[in-house]
Amino acid sequence: MAILTPLSLADARRIGALYGLEIADVRGLLAGSVNSNFALTLADGRGQVFLRVYEEQQLAAASREARMLEHLAAGGVATPQPLRRQDRAPGPEGPAFIAEHAGKPVALFPWVAGDSLCQARVTPDATRRVGSALARVHLVGASFEGASASRFDLDGLDQRLRNLRAHAGGAQALPPEVAAAVDELTGRLERIRAATPRTSGPEALIHGDLFRDNVLWQDGEISALLDFESASRGSAAFDLAVTMLAWCFGDDLDPALAAALAGGYTSVRPLSAEERGRLFHESLVAALRFSITRITDFELRPKGSGVYKDFRRFLARQRTLERLGPDGLLALLGI
Repeated sequence: MAILTPLSLADARRIGALYGLEIADVRGLLAGSVNSNFALTLADGRGQVFLRVYEEQQLAAASREARMLEHLAAGGVATPQPLRRQDRAPGPEGPAFIAEHAGKPVALFPWVAGDSLCQARVTPDATRRVGSALARVHLVGASFEGASASRFDLDGLDQRLRNLRAHAGGAQALPPEVAAAVDELTGRLERIRAATPRTSGPEALIHGDLFRDNVLWQDGEISALLDFESASRGSAAFDLAVTMLAWCFGDDLDPALAAALAGGYTSVRPLSAEERGRLFHESLVAALRFSITRITDFELRPKGSGVYKDFRRFLARQRTLERLGPDGLLALLGI
């Protein structure tokens, strides 16, 4: 991710003062796929804090996310609790968390030490822990009121594809491989839409993006779940499917990793019969979503401008799911 909104030391000091912090240094972080992120060094020697500039969310959405994170952290989910502003008393909606920079919302968080895992370091023990942590998000999040609907439903994904097809017909045509992928994804979306179950099932508060770079580890334990920017009301089966595709796929879906993930999840929160029945469908939707968003969010950006995530990886996941089929997927997960 590029730093889309610069942050000077003077700006960092102004923002830090709102939270009762004196800032000595600011450093941009090439992490994430949507927002601009920074490490702020504290002048009193107490380490660092993390600052996020929300590039797409408006103030109300950023405030809602901060309240959600406080709720999850208070319920025992391993996620950093946003810092409260010291210059404002709590209002009708609770404490003030969000500041502003360059007309965009800003939040500060405690710095959490830890490393993310590359795929080669992912073990069944790791996926079991991730599954358990995801289940706790769903259990604790069930009592949070005010979560928004997902921006990535089938209608939203269809609109992204429409925009890509319009782009393809403009002055700057899509590269041939990308244009072919857009055509393939359009057909897949229509097939998924036609096969969508008639009942939507119960909704949970879902993370929606629990990839390896959104989990920090220390000494074999999860130290933090990060980046709830995509959190929304949605299907727990969809959230489990996203996490499976993110953690359990190297060259193919790894049965040991997938079964451990599902086992960790169901040890904390058993899946209902309806959720088990939706798991294959939600897995197809998850693979479709990240195939499309990796084209819109990464493929069309200038290369070398930040983190790059290849849409082809999720096209491969879609093909693997279609080869497995519903029964094969449940068998692989041990469900």
